[in-house]
Amino acid sequence: MATIKTTTDKPTKKGATIAATKSDNVVPLTSDISSQIDTLRNDIKLLAKTVKEQALSKVESRTDTAKTVAIDQKDAAVAKYEELSTKAETQIREKPLTSMAIAVGAGIVLSALLRK
Repeated sequence: MATIKTTTDKPTKKGATIAATKSDNVVPLTSDISSQIDTLRNDIKLLAKTVKEQALSKVESRTDTAKTVAIDQKDAAVAKYEELSTKAETQIREKPLTSMAIAVGAGIVLSALLRK
């Protein structure tokens, strides 16, 4: 059964009891419900604004992190490409006949695969 905290003990309809206590968290029963609804609306607006600001802050943080990671990965890929292209050029200059044989062999294999 429900208990409503007020300053008097009175039996109510349907057997509920009104307990006589004073507490800091008890809201007095008033007829000014519209002002309480306005207060709740303002509290909800403030809460929504706070949640929105926190979400935007987190999104900006994650976006910055993603951009940093993408830039680092791009730089690593460019460095690896430059390293491999330099290595390939060096191998071609040092062993031109071997390089030509590999290129001819790769061409033959590709043409055989493409015919089927």
